[in-house]
Amino acid sequence: MNGTKKMGLGIIVNTTGAILAYEIGAGFASGQEVMQFFSNWGSVSGVFQIAMIFTIFLSLSYIGISYIGRTREAKDIKEVYNVIGGKYLGGLLSFFVWAYNLGCYFFMISGFGNVLHQQFGLPIPAGSAIAVVISAGTAVLGLKKMVEIIGKIGPVVVLVSLALGVASAFWTYPHISEGVELMQSGAVHVTRAGHSILLSAFSYTGVCLLIPMAYVASLGNALKEYRFSDTKLIIVAGILSYIVCCVILALNYIGNIAECGISAIPNLVLANRFFTGIGVVFSVIVLLSVYSTMCPILWTCASMIWSDEKSIYYKGFIIICSIVVYFITLYIPYEILLNKIMTYFGYAGAFSGFVIVYRYIVLKLQDKKLAADKE
Repeated sequence: MNGTKKMGLGIIVNTTGAILAYEIGAGFASGQEVMQFFSNWGSVSGVFQIAMIFTIFLSLSYIGISYIGRTREAKDIKEVYNVIGGKYLGGLLSFFVWAYNLGCYFFMISGFGNVLHQQFGLPIPAGSAIAVVISAGTAVLGLKKMVEIIGKIGPVVVLVSLALGVASAFWTYPHISEGVELMQSGAVHVTRAGHSILLSAFSYTGVCLLIPMAYVASLGNALKEYRFSDTKLIIVAGILSYIVCCVILALNYIGNIAECGISAIPNLVLANRFFTGIGVVFSVIVLLSVYSTMCPILWTCASMIWSDEKSIYYKGFIIICSIVVYFITLYIPYEILLNKIMTYFGYAGAFSGFVIVYRYIVLKLQDKKLAADKE
């Protein structure tokens, strides 16, 4: 149960990158997610408060999940939730994961279309149709082929977003006080995800918990021959890398809130500030990020119901689901889809997080007592 091998630097770096890849999605790459959860309150202190709560709560949740995977041989979502909540509560929490994955697919299809529209002028219905075709086509191929296609995109998006945030800071940060004044006076309105700074922090933690859960559990199991302290180091390093990038970008948006606040894709506003070529490059990176996330999300929704990827039901669900989602996204704007889905499922994810942390403490104490009794 308790491995003692010291983990090598290569494993630490690669696994940290994988955690980052799971945390990134259309909302982060576009900037809309960070805008609505961090910049929305028009407060620099609010940005840091949300970041602090997010880091502590998500770290504890991930550590709890990895411990369950390490000690209880729970390698998928259903097994993790069965350990956490038993048959009924575990079943409810598992449903939250399925429903949130499906919800994310809505705003990712819409986000893909909005990027093509904002940067290249392509009509949103045409851009969203492209997203449906490539996501459904990739997911139908099954998990193995899908992983081969989308494997290394996530960490690249973080690095490019970080570079964009740092470069943009030189002209946006001197205007942060002006941005705060515009937001607090009501001159600029930004859609808020969450009903207070505290609830926004919990909701954002929740959405960053629901999708990567199975991976974090399998990570705890796969690395059980190594010291658990090393696994915890990887988890904290991944979360800190991600949240630093979020904070840098959030402050950028406040410093240029007049433009970013009304844009569906705030990161393209920052990128195009330099010259159009940067905007084109970044828009391609955003599209790749959306693609790398919406494909496994669609696969997750289908595979949680039908495990046989060659089944006509599996493939039929993917095709029908993608078509239905496409038509719904034609009538609801991207930022509204993201706001409603992430906020309320975020609360469900936060509830999961509290249950996970509680169960982690209980299981840890039980295991310590058993170990002490054996001595």
